[in-house]
Amino acid sequence: MTSPGSTKPEGGEEVVIRRGRVASVDLFEIKDSELELFEKGSPADLQLNFANILASLAVTAIVALVTATFQNGTTKTIFIVAAVVGVLLGTYLYVSWWRNHKSLRDVCKTIRERIPPDVRAEPGESAAPPPKPQ
Repeated sequence: MTSPGSTKPEGGEEVVIRRGRVASVDLFEIKDSELELFEKGSPADLQLNFANILASLAVTAIVALVTATFQNGTTKTIFIVAAVVGVLLGTYLYVSWWRNHKSLRDVCKTIRERIPPDVRAEPGESAAPPPKPQ
């Protein structure tokens, strides 16, 4: 005999289901394209990673240029190129990241706006009862 709130699946083991009640539940429908964006993440994340790598490379090359003495002109040229490329591309990727980093936040905002604010409960407060049909 099973108690209320438990079920017996085909395997024979009893599964206990416990439920804590909440005042309301807001369900948001999302499109396939929005779900794919959440799965892949924002392309801005990759830009930030490369910007950090290039900035580190540039700082390292600049410190090496300032503190070391180079007996070979080719080695010094390589460090200068690494510093310039790191600064320029790193700055470009930082700016590009800054322009695009809010895309996931914007998608979340769009999804949340599908329920009007007067019906949706804000975090920490109880939801208003649904409007009664007339």
